[in-house]
Amino acid sequence: MINTQSYTRMNWVRRIAAFAMAALSLAMLGCSNGGEQQKETLGLDIDVPITEETLPAAGGEIKMYIPTNADLTDPLSVNTEEMMNFFSLVYESLITINNDGKLNPELAENWTSEDGGKTWTVNLRTGVTWHKVGRNFTANDVTATFERLKTLGEDSYYYYAARDIESIEAIDNTTLKVVMKEGGYAFLYAMTFPVMMNGEPSAYPLGTGPYYYDGYSGESLQLTANDGWWRQRPYIDKFIFIERDSNDTALASYNAGQLDVVPTSATTVGKYRQDGITNVQDVMTQNVEIMLLNSNSQPLNDVKVRQALACALDRSKIISNIYMNRAQACDVPIAPDSWIYESKSKLYDYNTVKALELFAEAGWTDSDGDGRLEKNGMSLTEMSLKILVNDSTDSTRKNAAAAIAEQLEELGIATEIVAAPFSVASDKNEYTDKLAAGEYDIALVGINVGRDGDMRDVMARDGKANYGNYYDAELYELACAVMKAGDEASYRSAASKFQLAFAERLPFIPLYFRLDSIVCAAEIKGMTDVREPDIMRNVDKWYIYTTEKQK
Repeated sequence: MINTQSYTRMNWVRRIAAFAMAALSLAMLGCSNGGEQQKETLGLDIDVPITEETLPAAGGEIKMYIPTNADLTDPLSVNTEEMMNFFSLVYESLITINNDGKLNPELAENWTSEDGGKTWTVNLRTGVTWHKVGRNFTANDVTATFERLKTLGEDSYYYYAARDIESIEAIDNTTLKVVMKEGGYAFLYAMTFPVMMNGEPSAYPLGTGPYYYDGYSGESLQLTANDGWWRQRPYIDKFIFIERDSNDTALASYNAGQLDVVPTSATTVGKYRQDGITNVQDVMTQNVEIMLLNSNSQPLNDVKVRQALACALDRSKIISNIYMNRAQACDVPIAPDSWIYESKSKLYDYNTVKALELFAEAGWTDSDGDGRLEKNGMSLTEMSLKILVNDSTDSTRKNAAAAIAEQLEELGIATEIVAAPFSVASDKNEYTDKLAAGEYDIALVGINVGRDGDMRDVMARDGKANYGNYYDAELYELACAVMKAGDEASYRSAASKFQLAFAERLPFIPLYFRLDSIVCAAEIKGMTDVREPDIMRNVDKWYIYTTEKQK
């Protein structure tokens, strides 16, 4: 639910982050209306004058990395972002998610519901074939994949699909009946799992996507462009995936010229940027850093105090100094680039005057002029708010805790930082024990929020992710209303109402959404509208540009 180095989805355990790209059709290359018109149509990301010679051309290869000894045959058991990138080139899902969070058809052409989103009729795309074997994709492939997901349970990254979907039935080869466990538009997000071919397991990855498996040699694996893909053949001919034991090793390999593209969450990634040699592109993620507030702790159970703390934080300074500008401030746990984000929920800019006014409304004032906020004879200096943070190899959050403590102490609020040991490799961690036991006033944690906007596990009285023990019946009902909304318009409206109420009541304080980055060779173009998760979703937009005439 809440983790410290690798992030987790609000309502189930995962350790993945990835990125997203927008699509481009190779068929556009056939146009002959002039370079400038084609530039506008294609949305090209190149820094040279557009001519017939510089338009995207097919060819070339890109080297990326996969973890050492990774399972190459099972996309449903993926457990690293690197393997998600790899599998997304080979496999496809019924529905994909746009950069702004909207749903897009992929193997499903369209879907309809007549009962408020409880039952869906899904019409599948025709003309889709499985790699190498050439067999047509059918509804039975989807039902078989779903049955396997149910057997994997919480061991699968895509557990949310089995959790939210009651059944998937093949009406015929191109039609599915999908029954959700609950009715609501948001549950369509459960149909974003990769579809595998029905039948005997393959000894190699076998999908319907833009690239097919073309052999493994030593420590590298090759994917080749699928000429029979139902969309259009990608520009890049081949992807070579090379085994590396960590992201740090992969970045070192990039420096050595052994890799061409490395996604990374490192905050120091800006040092790799070199004009004309290396591009570093920042990527919005679903990973939000929050100040978890213990609602059983005085004075944090007072909403005015929580609002005052939000105003007391200079988040832009923390983002600049600690996160090297790789974060974006936000007051709600919905990413600010999402189509359901409510911009009116941005309430808490850095304002110490407003913070002191809110403290005063809660009864905390500096009545004797000694620089300490007091109430009923007790000062916040004497209370000393305990800030819990993980003590691990990545010191970023620990440094952020120190910056927050300094800012609060400037307002006369004493703090004590408790850095508790934590290790991803261990099941026993002092940090998570203290978090579960409520041994904190404020805890700095990172969470990965689902793109469906589901906040029920956080808002429920006994919610699995409600570590702050906060409960507000009305706010919980608003969270439920988001998931119950039966169509796109009512879903967005419900999400807006929830965010406005959340920002006013502040069960916890969202600080900022993290930005990841892509380090890549400058000649790789077409990486526009990059968004986590699913960096490779529409890789057909990528191409390699060189100063030589494109052939």
